[in-house]
Amino acid sequence: MNRSRNLALLLFSTVLMALLFTLPIYAQTSPTPDNPNANISWPPPVYTVSGDFTIRGSANLPNQSNYFIEYQPVAAFFPDEVIDPNVWLPANAPSASAVQDGILGVWDTTLADDGVYKIRLTVRVRGGQPVSAIVEPIRVLNNPPPFVVEETSPRDIIEGIIGTPPPSVGQPTPIPTFDVTPRVTVNRSSVNVREGDSTAYPVITALTQGTTVSVLGISNQGTGWYYVQLPDGRRGWISPTVVEAEGDFSNIARLAPPPIPVTPTPIPTATPATVSNLTAGIVVFDNPTPTCAVPFTVGFDVANTGSIPTPGGFVTLLDSRQADGSVQANVTQPLPIINPGTTVRINFPLTISTWYNEVHVITLTIDSSNQIFEFNENDNRQTVTYVLQKGACP
Repeated sequence: MNRSRNLALLLFSTVLMALLFTLPIYAQTSPTPDNPNANISWPPPVYTVSGDFTIRGSANLPNQSNYFIEYQPVAAFFPDEVIDPNVWLPANAPSASAVQDGILGVWDTTLADDGVYKIRLTVRVRGGQPVSAIVEPIRVLNNPPPFVVEETSPRDIIEGIIGTPPPSVGQPTPIPTFDVTPRVTVNRSSVNVREGDSTAYPVITALTQGTTVSVLGISNQGTGWYYVQLPDGRRGWISPTVVEAEGDFSNIARLAPPPIPVTPTPIPTATPATVSNLTAGIVVFDNPTPTCAVPFTVGFDVANTGSIPTPGGFVTLLDSRQADGSVQANVTQPLPIINPGTTVRINFPLTISTWYNEVHVITLTIDSSNQIFEFNENDNRQTVTYVLQKGACP
């Protein structure tokens, strides 16, 4: 009985020592890519996992669409199997969340045979090539041999064979503790915090190197900008290119930045017009009650509100029947030169003999052919109405 036990212990010791010396040598051939925004930080190479194992790292690239984790047997440790290097097995479902130094997923290692594997993180980027990070070797051990279940620990066995090892040999790798609070730290001498997720937005304030602020969200526009809480309580946006991100970003909110502010167009300062401007004034009748077939005069005031004298021109008068717009009279009078700030009256003699007891419309227009250059062409018309009396008309 003792002889069988000794043989079992010797066999286990030999296997364990072979793994201790073989795995580190193999690990040197597969360095982890140095990308702080797409990597696996836990587990490290040459690590034993079992059960539901939590994988940590970062998957937080600009324009990222999703990420996923896979595993693949190392062919050298499965000599009886044909391993296709192009085939990877899923360790978790794809996730669209950004993660920075947080939990990437949980690998159910019981679905894999005990042995040595490599694990791979793949981050997909919209409009770009996927980014991958591989950690190997990783040993899956869910079903240890029966002879491991002994009162004597594997460490005691090794010490009994090779003596007391150095403190670093045989010690379990400590599991690090993580601050999961999403945060960023400024890595430049001075960086701007803005009202939105681009340099098109106004600056709120500047942060100096080493300043750490908590992250409340990430832009949903694919820019990667962080929405942060400032030390004074204000909030703003900061570029991912000027900070180092830490914490668990797996549940961080995707936020819409505000609209880009429109730069107002400067209103030019008004300068005095160096042109003339004719303005229609009041209209008066020498007979307040125009009568059919009786002459009367229409007086029309015209003012020059410009800065230079007006050249000569013309003013027209139209008398029309309001009921159908038919013209009853069309009279043109010359317009004299008018100095700035001066008003003149233009008189129009009229005799109207049609459509008595009806409303007539008089329309007076200055420079109807637009021969005079003015800075305002919209104040050159005046309109009045009157009722033509019957008088002696049949």
